[in-house]
Amino acid sequence: MEVIVTYDIKRNHTEIKKELLSLGYVETITGVSRGTNTSVIQQLPNTTLLKYHAVSTNAVLDQVVGVISKHNGGLERIFCAQLADPLTWSGQ
Repeated sequence: MEVIVTYDIKRNHTEIKKELLSLGYVETITGVSRGTNTSVIQQLPNTTLLKYHAVSTNAVLDQVVGVISKHNGGLERIFCAQLADPLTWSGQ
């Protein structure tokens, strides 16, 4: 399953994101450019990541909250959702 996670934190963003990337989270998504049908890699917003081959949304939530807590990130809110299969998206 593919899971998207977005979070707001108060501090230590660089350390938290670096650890999440080392755990297999990614900060881009690949798709097809709107109107041109050409392949494009879309950068996600700063505190939004994807986890491919996740066990569940709860597992992603627990892992991300754990990393934020470990780095004293001051979690304000977090949201995880399973991506649809097939996934269609638009971005800019």
